[in-house]
Amino acid sequence: MENKFKDEDKQKVIDFLNFIAQKATFSEITVEENIKFFRLLNFMQTVLIPKIDANVLEVKQIIEPPKKAKSSKAKE
Repeated sequence: MENKFKDEDKQKVIDFLNFIAQKATFSEITVEENIKFFRLLNFMQTVLIPKIDANVLEVKQIIEPPKKAKSSKAKE
């Protein structure tokens, strides 16, 4: 397994964060722990995901440069 980010990796992180945000329940959590949870969630969304996005190393599209037309002017 290569140690390079792919779009799939970023999507897995997003899916995980959404799962936690939607499904996680805490039977006993203090206000301080709740604040820490939301700070960590915010960090993941605003700092970590953009860093992953900036470091995705996969070729998505190859664009060939247009071929130059040969000059049809003859030397006189």
